[in-house]
Amino acid sequence: MNSKFKSYYAVIFTSIQKKNIEGYAEMANKMEELAKKQFGYLGIDSSKSDIGITVSYWESLEAIKNWKQQTEHLEAQQQGRTKWYSWYKVRICKVEREYEFSSIDN
Repeated sequence: MNSKFKSYYAVIFTSIQKKNIEGYAEMANKMEELAKKQFGYLGIDSSKSDIGITVSYWESLEAIKNWKQQTEHLEAQQQGRTKWYSWYKVRICKVEREYEFSSIDN
């Protein structure tokens, strides 16, 4: 975000994958590239181990709604339920404040 903070929304997708996830990585990459093209998309963070957590950031609830209804994303959601996930939960949160620390030399 820029130096003048403006609130935004985070979609937190927490999941447990099935054992056979053939085709998952390709679809995840495709969805990330597609999300980047959506109006209101701000970014993404993701971590995977026993439980996967992906957080995407959006300018508005309307942008999130539009992304959820995007045709290719709807197809990926269906495949996720039938092929790749044994469980998932989605949370939508409003981010009203942020700060960070970094000891990385520039």
